[in-house]
Amino acid sequence: MAARTRLLAVLLAALTVLGGCSSLGGTGIGRDDTAAGAAARDRTDPGTAEAVRSAAPAPAAAGGATVAVSSRGPARDRSVTTSGTGSVDLRGRAASLALRISDLGRVDALTVGRTAYGALPPRAINDIARGRTWVSVDLDRVDLGLYADTTVQLATGITGNPADLATVLEALTDDVRVVGPETIEGTPTIHFRGGVDLARLPVVAPDLRGAADRLRAELPLAAVPVDVWVDATGRLRRVTETLVPGETVTTTTLSGLGPQPAVVAPSAERVRDLFRELRRRAG
Repeated sequence: MAARTRLLAVLLAALTVLGGCSSLGGTGIGRDDTAAGAAARDRTDPGTAEAVRSAAPAPAAAGGATVAVSSRGPARDRSVTTSGTGSVDLRGRAASLALRISDLGRVDALTVGRTAYGALPPRAINDIARGRTWVSVDLDRVDLGLYADTTVQLATGITGNPADLATVLEALTDDVRVVGPETIEGTPTIHFRGGVDLARLPVVAPDLRGAADRLRAELPLAAVPVDVWVDATGRLRRVTETLVPGETVTTTTLSGLGPQPAVVAPSAERVRDLFRELRRRAG
């Protein structure tokens, strides 16, 4: 209750200071460019960070959410854009997404814990899956250097599983600041900006140590920049994770909070381990 009260106080203060001289409409972005507004946007303190962290558990408490995802960035030496929709079971740490990947077409993707599965389009099945319907990626064993490629192609965020989103935000750095009021799909929100501390991530979620270690090895970052949008009821609405500024970005937009259908991994006889297959080909 105290965390929720603190969050609502932060949102109210931001709306009052930043929203007083701005309008929320059209493109959905309003901004107060007065000296007070600029000071509010520049202010960072641990209380604001803790307030934003407290918004993260709401979707998990509801059971999950429907989501829209997108990503852009380089993957395996080519530029890739991905978009899609689906659902996340935040309690079960699982997700089901229908994706469209720029140079591959439609891919149905499932993530269950630390394993991602993709049902490839027909033109790719015989070439990679060799007669099986699905390929799998063990997110904690994928070759270093391909981890970020995988998260970009599947639009799954820094851990490789969009159902980790609430957990990831528990590792926010303390220097979170207010950007301003914005509208997300017709809902007024406050936009915050901060970072996910990769050293802290395994502390709040020990099972994500492998993901944090891979990111720290691949990226020259101590914290992954994130933008977070929270609505007036204190619920998380959108998160953008930036692996490489101006180059590699994933975005998850949440709606329809509530229990989601169970995500069931495909049976083993229908799955080919993607990176084991790639290593076999490479000799």
